[in-house]
Amino acid sequence: MPKAPGTFRDSTSAPRFSASRALALSLLVLAPLASSAACRQSQSEVGLPEARLSASAEAQTSFRNLRTAWFSGSTSERRKLEPDLRRFLQRFPSEEPSDMVRVLLAFDCASRGSLQEARVLIAQVRSPVGAVHDFSRVAEAYALLRESKAEEAWTVLEPLAGKIVDSDERLLFSELRVRAAASARRYTQAVQAAQELLSEAPSDGRAALEELVREQFQSAGKTDLVEALASLEPKKGEESTPAREWLRKLLRERLVTIAVREKDAELARSLLDTAPAALRAGDTGSALIGIASGVQSRPLISGHRIGVALSLGNADVRRRSASLAAGLSRALRGSGAPPAPDAVQLITQDDGGNTTGTLEALRELAAEGAAILVAGLDGASADIAVHFSEENAIPVLLVQPPETWAGPLSSAFVLGESSSREQAAIDAELSRRGLTRIARVGRAGDPCDAVAETAGGPRFAVQQWRRNRVSAVLVLGSAACASDVARDLLRVPAFAPELALGLEAAEFVYESDAPRTRFALGAGSFPSHARSGSGDNPALPALDWYEALGHDAALLAQGALEGFPEGRVDEERAVHELHARAQRALASVQAPLWTSEERGFSKGQTLNRTLTIVSPPSAKKSP
Repeated sequence: MPKAPGTFRDSTSAPRFSASRALALSLLVLAPLASSAACRQSQSEVGLPEARLSASAEAQTSFRNLRTAWFSGSTSERRKLEPDLRRFLQRFPSEEPSDMVRVLLAFDCASRGSLQEARVLIAQVRSPVGAVHDFSRVAEAYALLRESKAEEAWTVLEPLAGKIVDSDERLLFSELRVRAAASARRYTQAVQAAQELLSEAPSDGRAALEELVREQFQSAGKTDLVEALASLEPKKGEESTPAREWLRKLLRERLVTIAVREKDAELARSLLDTAPAALRAGDTGSALIGIASGVQSRPLISGHRIGVALSLGNADVRRRSASLAAGLSRALRGSGAPPAPDAVQLITQDDGGNTTGTLEALRELAAEGAAILVAGLDGASADIAVHFSEENAIPVLLVQPPETWAGPLSSAFVLGESSSREQAAIDAELSRRGLTRIARVGRAGDPCDAVAETAGGPRFAVQQWRRNRVSAVLVLGSAACASDVARDLLRVPAFAPELALGLEAAEFVYESDAPRTRFALGAGSFPSHARSGSGDNPALPALDWYEALGHDAALLAQGALEGFPEGRVDEERAVHELHARAQRALASVQAPLWTSEERGFSKGQTLNRTLTIVSPPSAKKSP
C-alpha cells in the first residue's frame, strides 16, 4: 500500500527518499571540503560578506534536500535522517532554515518517545510568529498525542486551522487533527478533519490515508457514529464531494455492523431509511430488514453467562489470556461435580489479534447473552472495554486498569493492579535492602524475548551487568522470563545479584532453580505453593497472577449472578434492568479471593489490596 507523503505511517514505500537523502548526505559531506578550499584563499580574494552569502546558499541547498527527504519518508526513514539534521544544526545553528530543522528533529524525537528533548527543540525555535512557529505547534501537538493527551493536542491544533499553508505541512497537520479528534472522542470534528485530509490528499497516497481514517473510527461507539454521519449530510444547495461520500459510506458500514451484531432494530430502521438500493438488495440488507421488522432477536441475557474477551495481539497477552481463561474455568468447575442446571456458563470471543477487535468481541459477547463481561488484558484493551462498559451500562471486570480513562466508573470494575503501584512497592523494597544498581527485564527494561548474540550464548546482558556491579535484577515479565534470567546468571561465576520479581513472575520465587537471594511481590494469598486451606480461603495451588485474577473474577461474577432468571430474556427494558442489577450486585458481592485480602468491591469500583513482599525461607535476605 503506498504511503501518503507527510504522514506518520511506517512504510518502506517512499520512492523519493533514497535519492533525496543521498543528495543531502553528499552535500553535507562535500560542504566541509568546499569550505576548506575557500579558507585557503586570501582575505583579499574572498571577503567576509561573500563568505556569509556562500554559507547561506549552502545551508539553503542542504536544507531543501533534507526537508524533501523528511516529508517523503516513513517514520522509520525520518528517524534515519536524525544524524543529518543534527549535523546541519551544528554547522548552521543561526541560519534561517535552522528553526525548521529543529521542528523536524522534534517530530523525530517525539516519534521515538523522547518527549522532553522534543520540547527543548521546540522551545529553541526563535520566531514567535510565522509559518515555522505554527508548524512547531503542530510538533507540540504530536508530542501530546504520544503522551495520550488527545484533548490537549486538539486544543493546540484547532487554532491552527487555515493557517498552515505549505502543502506537505498541511497534510501532516490534517492527519494529526484527525488522530487528535478521534482519540479525544470528538468524532463529529474528526469526520470534518478527515474530509479535509482526504480532499487534499495526493492521488498516489489516498488509499493509505483512507486506511488511516478507517482505523480512527474503529473504536467509535454507536451514538458517536450516528452523530458523525448526520454531520456529513449536505446542506441545501451544497454539492457533495468524493471525500464526503467516502466517509458517509465508511460510517454507514460501521453502523450496519453494529446493528447486525447488536440486533438493534431502531438503528437498522434508521439505516434502511437512508440506505442506497445496493445495500437493501444484498445479504446485509436482508439482515437489516429482518432486525428492523423484529424477526431477529433483540439485545438479550441468556441464563447465567460470563463473557470473556481474550487478546491475541502478541505472545504476552496470548499467555495472559490462556491463564485468565484457566483461572475462570477452575473457579467455575469448583469441586468437579457435574454442573447444576443454573450453573454459570463461560463464553469467549477473541480480538482477532488487534485492539480494535476488542470492541467487536465485547459487542458479540453482549449479543450472545452475557450479563457480565471480563476484558482488558493490557492497558489499551482496558481503555476500550471501559468505554464500552460506561456507554452501554454493561458491567465489565477489567483485568488491568485502563491507561487513559480519567473519569468516574459506574459499570466498570478494576480487578487488576496498576503498574505504578507495583513498581513503587518493588522500588521501596529494593531501597530498603540497599540495592541501588538495578538491571531491569521486561516492562521498561530489556525485553524478555531477547535473542542470544551467539549460538548457545546468554540471552541477557549478564556480563555487562557484572561489569556494572549490578546488585539486583528486576523481572517484570513472566515466570518463564524469570527462569531464563536465572539460567543466564548461573553462567557467570562469582556473580549473584538478588532477583526481584513483579506480580506476573511472582510464582517463580518458590522454584528450586531460582537464585538463593530473591524476593517477589505478592497480594492476598498469592503467590503460594499448593497447600491446605483454612477458614474462608480454600487451597491455593501454584499458579500465575493472571490465573489467580481469573479465579477471583469468576467468584465475583458468579456471586453477582445469583438469582438471575435461568432462561432467555430479550425484552429491551428487562435486559437493561438485569445489567443494572448485575452492576449493583458486583459492587456488593463478597467472596474469598486469592489476589486480595478484601472480599470484594465494597469500597469502590477498584479491588483494593495490600502489596506484600514474599521471600521464601531458603532465600538469603540482604542486610
